Amino acid sequence: MKKLISSIMLAFSVYGFSQTENEQEKDSIIESSINVLDEIVITKKKVLYTQKSDRLVFNVENSIVSEGGTALDVLSRAPGVVVSQDGDLSIRGQQGVAVMINGKLTQLSQKELANYLKSTTSSNIKQIEVITNPSSKYDAAGKAGIINIILKKPNSSGLKGTAFTSYGRGRKNRTNSGFNLNYNKDKWGVYGNYSYTFRGEEEKKESSQIQFTDQTRQEIASRNYQTSATDEPLTSNNFKIGTQYEISPKTNLELYIDAKIGRYENIANGTNTVINTANQTIFDAVTYNDSKEKWNDYTYAFSGVHKFNSEGKNMSFDFEYETSKFRSNQFQSADNTANATVVDDRRGYIPSQLKVFTGKVDFVNPFKEKQSIEWGFKTSIKNNDNPSVYEYYENQWLIDFNSTNHFEYNEQIYAAYANYKYQLEKLNIQAGIRTEYTTININQKTLNEEHKDDYLKWFPSLSLKYEFTSNHSAHASYSKRINRPSQFDLNPFRFYDDSFNYSQGNPNLIPEITHAMEIGYAWKSNFMASVYFNSTKDVFTEVYSYNPDSNTTITTQINVDKSYNYGINITNTAEFYKWWSVNTLFNAFENKFMDNVLNSATIDPIMTLNVSVQNSFAITETWKAEGNAQYQSKSNLGVYQRDSFFDFSIGISKQVLAKKGNIKINVTDIFNTNNFYIKSVVAQTSMDKRYDLDNRIATIAFTYRI
Repeated sequence: MKKLISSIMLAFSVYGFSQTENEQEKDSIIESSINVLDEIVITKKKVLYTQKSDRLVFNVENSIVSEGGTALDVLSRAPGVVVSQDGDLSIRGQQGVAVMINGKLTQLSQKELANYLKSTTSSNIKQIEVITNPSSKYDAAGKAGIINIILKKPNSSGLKGTAFTSYGRGRKNRTNSGFNLNYNKDKWGVYGNYSYTFRGEEEKKESSQIQFTDQTRQEIASRNYQTSATDEPLTSNNFKIGTQYEISPKTNLELYIDAKIGRYENIANGTNTVINTANQTIFDAVTYNDSKEKWNDYTYAFSGVHKFNSEGKNMSFDFEYETSKFRSNQFQSADNTANATVVDDRRGYIPSQLKVFTGKVDFVNPFKEKQSIEWGFKTSIKNNDNPSVYEYYENQWLIDFNSTNHFEYNEQIYAAYANYKYQLEKLNIQAGIRTEYTTININQKTLNEEHKDDYLKWFPSLSLKYEFTSNHSAHASYSKRINRPSQFDLNPFRFYDDSFNYSQGNPNLIPEITHAMEIGYAWKSNFMASVYFNSTKDVFTEVYSYNPDSNTTITTQINVDKSYNYGINITNTAEFYKWWSVNTLFNAFENKFMDNVLNSATIDPIMTLNVSVQNSFAITETWKAEGNAQYQSKSNLGVYQRDSFFDFSIGISKQVLAKKGNIKINVTDIFNTNNFYIKSVVAQTSMDKRYDLDNRIATIAFTYRI
């Protein structure tokens, strides 16, 4: 592995420095836009990726392969980002990613966020920023960094807009259609968008467990095999309407309403078989699970910017109120054919209501030449009410008091920050400090138990950039971050996948604290290399336990003492010909956990290689094409070990109707190799899970500019 890494680094370096410094700076080319001014023709090249010192910018609107998909599909193809089978995100092999929409931190749970990203069409996304080492201006949440999804926002004068529609087919049909409109005149503007998404999905899952007699794992007690095939239709209607008004040349105000309404169903038919040490079948069940989910989320926002002078002194504010209702109705049944053991039917009612208020004020003060300070305040107040009721059937429906729980979560975070910037002749310095005071009140009303906690944390950050010449620079950065357990991670109520598998929160979880460092070198925007090291205390990791008496697997999270994440990251942009450019990202990392987690045998460090190659082809002025590949070798996620995976996708586009229309055709995961296979050996149980995901999708999309 060391020889392989050294060879790849050498190849990148030789290629990077073999080009002369007199060449024009190049990026990965997707298409060109041409403006004619009298006899002067200005050609502006649109790029797929822009690499900056603290972030990688993925220009989604320039990607053919991304057209017609969802936000979650796009994230799964962003270099350095990996999406799990449940929609959990990781950057450079590290979990604990904060997600922002237009610079605003989301308050959704992992499951709700996954559903929202699945229901957000890629046609509404302008860019995705992968920020690995944010400054103190950003929320300290997210130990692995921040993913900022920037949605399109029209700003041209007059009446402008875009209409789009697409049809995709994997194992099921997928469609999305919608429009974006805006009207600006003089000091006033109004805008709105609407999108309808239907996502059909079918997945196949297999699980194999070996239960040992004790933690030495020398003698097998039983074997368990489970299979399921799911049908998962998702429908959503998202819309946003807003207005902007310029009170004066120095003051602008904006008001908008954003709504997300959707439903999702997971219908699963499967089997569950248990075999004893004599290889005899002692339990053999046919299982059925039906989970229906509905949600509606409304966000009301008011923001503004005021410029005090022309030297850059300004103030901005942003106030937002979000109310979200989520409801899940579940039904599980199992018919055991091996013996007379009866498995009770189960059903659950799981409503949840989330209310969040956030307000922030930011100031920018240039106080000396080439010096400035940013500072501001933020408040976040969150309430989540989650009464869950589970019942089982014994001649009549009876309440399951072991599972039923009324859980209420209240969280308040008060933050303040200051960020100092100093630009010397060749050295750029940015140093900041952020403080966040958190207070939490957990009330388990069913059990009449209450838990309160509060803590004050400080989060320093520092970044340095030195420009040797206009083409060569080096940078270094450090930041301290926090990853708080969500209200769903802390909620001990049970969420059943089927009659034999459920997950539950752990109210004893404490926040993760991460120290992140990085040092790197850049040549123009063509070549960047960096070395990074992250140290995290009280790491979250998912674990499970198996109850042989009820043949039930329970999944939860615990804190591990410490972990280290370190590696190297290289990006290279090359234009081999005027019609062919390639953007390559190479990342090698290792996760090392410093704890013996329940006598685990799968938590040893694994050197992981992630390579992403994006090819862009300008066939003619109106015909463009892409061929994108991503490979990741074996990796570990806490106590789980994930097998390697590979993804290859292609796309082609054609401009039509006087270049106002665009037709795009793409096929993702052509070889159906982007699957999710994991295994773990913890305590008295060895587990292998195989997820055959519905990733191979053929899509045709049409966009028209009004």
